[in-house]
Parts: sequence; C-alpha cells; structure tokens
Amino acid sequence: MPFRYEERVSPKGRPYVWLHVSGELSVADAHEYAGHFRAGGRYHRMHTLSFVEKGTEYGPEARRIFLEVGQSAPHATVTSSALVRAAINLMSRFSPKTGRYRMFATEPEALAWLDDKEA
Repeated sequence: MPFRYEERVSPKGRPYVWLHVSGELSVADAHEYAGHFRAGGRYHRMHTLSFVEKGTEYGPEARRIFLEVGQSAPHATVTSSALVRAAINLMSRFSPKTGRYRMFATEPEALAWLDDKEA
C-alpha cells in the first residue's frame, strides 16, 4: 500500500495528518487519497505533512485525481528526491492550493511551517 496515514499533534498542539507515500501510485490509490481529503472525508480540513519516498511514481491519471482534490488546509511535503520534487512541483502548478502548499527538504522545517499556518 503506497499510503500510511497517522494522526499526530504538532508541538503547538495542532492536530495534523502525517502521510507516508511510497511506491507506484495507481488510480485506485489516488481515489483512496481523494476520499480521505475531499469534503466529508476523515482528513478534510486537517493540516497535512506528507513524506514522499525517493522513487515514488504517479501515473498520469493518478496525477489528475490528485489535482482535482486540491487542499482544504495547509499541506507540507518532504522529499529528498529531486525527481519526486520536480514531479510534485509540476502537479502543484495546476492545483488550486495557492499559498496552502509547500515543499521542504526536512520534516522539522515542514512541521514548523505547518504549525504556523491557519486552516
């Protein structure tokens, strides 16, 4: 399974979703993600910190689904892979996440940014 979800609390006491992403993401995986983050989903309007492993791949249809979901709350992504970072940056250019999405090289940086963002 390419996703692992954990509900956590930040140093400032803000609940957030920690999301570990790895492997090849299929259309079914993208629909699973969308179900959690769309209106009515378990994580809708929750701050999110994603850790995306090196080598993670998104097919064209899965990318389209991720873009349709958008973000209802701030979302920080951490990855050390330049290739993954480039793919996510390209996807985020077409997403309605303006000001609510940012990429980081380390988890502490991402969590600090996320902790300072309002929903």
